[in-house]
Amino acid sequence: MEIDADFHVHSPFSGGVSEKMEIPVIAEQAETKGLDLIGTGDILHPEWRRKVEKQTEEREEGIFSHGDTKFILTTEVEDKNRVHHVIIFPGPSSVEQLYSQLSNFSSDIDKEGRPRVELDGEKIAEEAKKVDALIGPSHAFTPWTSIYKEHGSLESCYGELDIDFLELGLSADTELADKISEHNSLTFLSNSDSHSPWPHRIGREFNRIEVDKLSFKEIKKAIKQNKIKLNVGFNPREGKYHCSACQECYQKYSLAQARRNDWKCVECGGTVKKGVKDRIKELSDGGKSPNWRPEYMHLVPLAEIIKQVVGHSSVTTKKVQRIYDRYVEKFDSETDILVDEPAKKLKKVNQKVGAAVEKFREGKTVMVPGGGGEYGELIIPRNEEERRRIVEERESELNCEYRGNQKSLGEF
Repeated sequence: MEIDADFHVHSPFSGGVSEKMEIPVIAEQAETKGLDLIGTGDILHPEWRRKVEKQTEEREEGIFSHGDTKFILTTEVEDKNRVHHVIIFPGPSSVEQLYSQLSNFSSDIDKEGRPRVELDGEKIAEEAKKVDALIGPSHAFTPWTSIYKEHGSLESCYGELDIDFLELGLSADTELADKISEHNSLTFLSNSDSHSPWPHRIGREFNRIEVDKLSFKEIKKAIKQNKIKLNVGFNPREGKYHCSACQECYQKYSLAQARRNDWKCVECGGTVKKGVKDRIKELSDGGKSPNWRPEYMHLVPLAEIIKQVVGHSSVTTKKVQRIYDRYVEKFDSETDILVDEPAKKLKKVNQKVGAAVEKFREGKTVMVPGGGGEYGELIIPRNEEERRRIVEERESELNCEYRGNQKSLGEF
C-alpha cells in the first residue's frame, strides 16, 4: 500500500512554535490534509513524551494512533556546530536510550523540544545508530542551522558513517539536490518542519511511500531501499531562502552580484543572505538524478490558492476559511483536492478556485521566488497574455538578479 507521511514537525516545547501544536489538533489537521502518518516531533523532551504516551495508543511496531491519525516517534536535534538533524525512532525504548546517551552532552534537553547537543554530527549519528534509529540532515541547504551552511560535504559532517536520508527543505527539490553527486545514491525526504498545525503549514511537504504495512520496520525498509514513490512539496522558488537576498529589504541578487558587493545590499546596506539556489551552485559537481529517483511534485497549499483568488492578505481570514471548509467537506482531503480530483469537480464548489488549481497543475501560474527570509509570491494570471506580461516586467526578480541603479559600497 501507499501512504503519505510527514516526518518533521514540532511541539509547543520548541521555540517559535504555536501553542496549538498539541496531539489532538495535529491529528485532526493531519487527517484534513490527507496524511496517513505524521511525526510526533520533539520526542526527546520528557514532558512532550509523557503527553504523547497519554494521548496516543500503540497500534503496530513503532506506530501510534490518536483517533484515525497515525504517529511515528521523531525529533530534531542541533549539534555543536549548529547543524540540525532529524531522527526517526523504532519505539519508546529507543527514545529513552538515546535520551540517556545525549543528556550528558545537553544542558537544555529537558527544556527545549529541539535540544542542542554538544557533539558533532558524526557522534550524534553514531549514537542514533546504536538505538536503531534513522537519521539525516534537516533542511539540508537553508542558510541557517543546516549541513551545507557549515560543511561542504556529507563526509565533513558525518565522517565515514552512512546516513539514512537527506531532508530537502522548502527551498530545494530533487532537481536541485541531485546536482551534487554525493546525493545521487541517497534517499530524499520532503517534510514540512511545521511549527503550526494548520493545513497551509502541516503536510505542506510530504512523502508518498510504498509499504506492506504501517510499521517502523516497513518505513525503514522503504527509506533504505528507495521505496519513496513521490516527494511532494513547495516549488523551491516559494521558499524563504531560495534566492540570495537582503535580509532587510529582500532585494534579490545573483551569486556574482552578491560577491561583488561583499554580501551588502546596494539598496539599503543590509546583509545579503546566500540563497539555496546559489549554495547548490557552489557545490554542484555534475551530479544527475538516478533512474530510481521518484518524481518531485510541486504543490501550493489550497488555502494559499484561495487567498490569491479572493484577493485577501492572509489564509486565516473568514472568507478564505469558509471556502476551504467547503472543499474539505466535499472531498476526502486537501491532498485529493490538489492532486487527484478532476478540475471540473473542483469548479462546482467554486469556479474561480477550481480554475486556479487547474492553472497551477498546468504550469500557468507565476512563482516569484523568495529570499532573505521572505516567502515567494504565487501569482495566478487571468490569461496567458497577463502571464507573459508579468514574466517580462519581473524578469530580474524571477532570475534572482538585481537590475536597479547599481551602486558601489563607497556610495553609501
